[in-house]
Amino acid sequence: MKLYKTSEQIISKNYPYGFRLRTTKTDYIEFSNTRGFRHCSFTINPKTGKQNNPKKSTYYEVLVLGIDEVTGYTKSKALSFYDHNDIDNLIAFFSVQDNFELFTSEQMTYIYRQFLVHCKVNIQAQVTYCGSKPEDLFPLFNSGIDLIIKGVKEKGLANYFSQIKFDWVKIDSFEVEGYQPCKVTHYRSV
Repeated sequence: MKLYKTSEQIISKNYPYGFRLRTTKTDYIEFSNTRGFRHCSFTINPKTGKQNNPKKSTYYEVLVLGIDEVTGYTKSKALSFYDHNDIDNLIAFFSVQDNFELFTSEQMTYIYRQFLVHCKVNIQAQVTYCGSKPEDLFPLFNSGIDLIIKGVKEKGLANYFSQIKFDWVKIDSFEVEGYQPCKVTHYRSV
């Protein structure tokens, strides 16, 4: 997939409009500093020449727009911080400087901030739901968090993703086996 900058629009000529008509379709990424990214598109009504109302997807934490080189269709690709694999994929994606440069500095600041929040959530979840001790986890996250904070302070202008590494096997090794925080241990009559 050939990726485009988030500030660029992809214009598709000869786009089907109904059964017989053809028109122009424009795809673009909309960014909100509080909500994230969403894929938007609009067509031109070939009968009137006026722009139709845009269609907008839901918001994603990270979204890129591109053209599938095989089919020629415009596609969007969402990246997230959901689990260890997603975080590793996101780090690998942004470690490539060309991919990092697809985003504006404001957008990269947002992505660094989201990454920081997810690291903190990851630590808290590991403590709450797996019985890990925070003092065991902090050393494994600190170097990555320091680089993420550095990226936020530098307003998303510098790429530190290639230096961020998390040892998920070691992090998971601190899970307490058989730990069940939500298990009912006693009942109370009303």
